[in-house]
Amino acid sequence: MFDKNIYVSTIIDSYNYGTVLQAAATRDVLEPYGKPLFVDYCREAWTRKGLQDIYLKDKKHSLPINVVRYLVALPELKTNKKLFRTFVESQLHLVNADSLITGKGQFDAQSVYCVGSDQTWNEELNKGIDPVYTLKNVPSNCRKISLSASFGRPSIPAAEAAKMKPLLEQFEAISVRESSSVAILDHMGIKGSVALKDPVLLCRTELWYELSRNVPEHKNPYVLIYMLNYNQRMIDYARRLADEKGMKVRIVTFSPRKPGPVGCESLCQPTPEQWLSAFRDADYVVTDSFHGTCFSILFNKPMIVFDPPRYSVRLTDVLKDFGLSNRRVEPEVAIKEIDTADGVIDWNHVQSERMAFKKEANVFLNEYFSTL
Repeated sequence: MFDKNIYVSTIIDSYNYGTVLQAAATRDVLEPYGKPLFVDYCREAWTRKGLQDIYLKDKKHSLPINVVRYLVALPELKTNKKLFRTFVESQLHLVNADSLITGKGQFDAQSVYCVGSDQTWNEELNKGIDPVYTLKNVPSNCRKISLSASFGRPSIPAAEAAKMKPLLEQFEAISVRESSSVAILDHMGIKGSVALKDPVLLCRTELWYELSRNVPEHKNPYVLIYMLNYNQRMIDYARRLADEKGMKVRIVTFSPRKPGPVGCESLCQPTPEQWLSAFRDADYVVTDSFHGTCFSILFNKPMIVFDPPRYSVRLTDVLKDFGLSNRRVEPEVAIKEIDTADGVIDWNHVQSERMAFKKEANVFLNEYFSTL
């Protein structure tokens, strides 16, 4: 057991199940090595003003219409913030972010400063290179590492790489989430990085059952839809699969103003614990989500994966890593021709691969922390 404070800069501000659950998993992975302290940081776009601007500055509508849209959406925005913030506060030890934002204040050279997981290095999502997620303002004499950080893209522009390189060269050890991110670093001239998986795949399996244990089991069989980008093909396919299997369809929805599709039971704004239980109890999962795919793997649920419009590289990588590339639906295949659900999954092989990935992560962390 190590006794270092580990200051973790990871994404905790967005209203997203995968985001907050990867943070809980990061805590679980790091706890054997010290005391994880999570930087309580909110990007500008996710502040109240930032969310307000998303609505009020939408050029698709006039300002009066945007004001009405924002006022209508405000109650559910507040619900979402409370939903995810409550989970974050219950699961993570939070610390003030000011010193990492400004570079002023105290930094502990005996502690470890850690970035990741999630798309902390995705300049497109973060509206530029974020100082907190790159540890830009942490002095160079402090210890810096990354745990499964991600660029979220198969490549990055040369100008972005030029800005990132001097920041990442200060890291003593770098692990990223996808093999594509290793290639980005290699091209940048930063050698020695390793590709680990998302912490949700590296933490204790028991964590997910512990978090969802107070949610009653759903007894009747169902196909679960977890859809981040509206896709009628996904809905039509899930309905057809449910009809063939004699099941119902349940779908995670995000707004009480927008009822789920006809014939689907809506799980509207579930807590992270309820969201976990939806995967735990499902018979099949239809998703376009990276973390939806990960939790299907964790709970041994046959998944049918549709490509999202953007940032599909991480989905492609995780399916390939587990020998599950055939679970991805080709975009041009007609709904009635999709036979992905009928494919047999060797779950023993899948979980054996996951144990190998966990072992690799343990080696990376053991080797690093044993030198301190």
